Amino acid sequence: MSSALHSSRNTILFIQNDETDPPHLVGAWLAAEGFNIENIKAYAGEVIPTEISEKIAAIIPLGGHMNANEDVLYPFLTVEKNLLRKAVEERVPVFAICLGTQLLAVATGGKVEQSPSSEIGIFDIDLNESAKSDSVFNFATSVKVTQWHEDVVTELPPKAVLLASSPLCTNQVYRIGETTYGVQFHPEVDSGIIRDWEEHADHALQMSDKRGVEAEVAEYDEELVRTWKPVLQSWASVVRNHWNGKA
Repeated sequence: MSSALHSSRNTILFIQNDETDPPHLVGAWLAAEGFNIENIKAYAGEVIPTEISEKIAAIIPLGGHMNANEDVLYPFLTVEKNLLRKAVEERVPVFAICLGTQLLAVATGGKVEQSPSSEIGIFDIDLNESAKSDSVFNFATSVKVTQWHEDVVTELPPKAVLLASSPLCTNQVYRIGETTYGVQFHPEVDSGIIRDWEEHADHALQMSDKRGVEAEVAEYDEELVRTWKPVLQSWASVVRNHWNGKA
């Protein structure tokens, strides 16, 4: 376990947008780094704050089956986007996942649209030149990820830096400032969660011809942990350094 925060900001705030997408692996990894984990179940009506308290070190908005612009159907999305915009303005770190990355993009001036085809299962993402000097995503080449989405960020926020792409999704990973990241894929899931998603197919799966996703992901469960646990640990260090005045 890494050293505790010297700052009073020691809580990672997760926002769970869908009953089937909890913090899971990412929550466990960050708890092991010494952070307190708080999870707001927005899908169940738990209230998303409008202000960021002094205990919050970072915010992680999770995935969900809804579109990032479906505020009329899911009014909590408006509150969530306002909170993410405030986080960027106040330099509170964010690690946004799937729907979360779309909400972050819309909140900060980007654009989200439905993709011509769903991206479901194990895919490679390709890191670009900007990633080589990044504190968190400094991979040398392509890496495997678990995907499950039909919407994509089609226009990055004005201040975002693109770090990774895939053939079906140009904006796979982007950074805003030095501590906020958006990722289109799902580092928090394993094949157990995928089993549930496959058994209760959402629109993204219904509109694709993809089957056997659980078995596909299970084959890479261990490799995915080896890849993405260190990434979240690196981001945890960025968050600690940010609040301890080292960034």
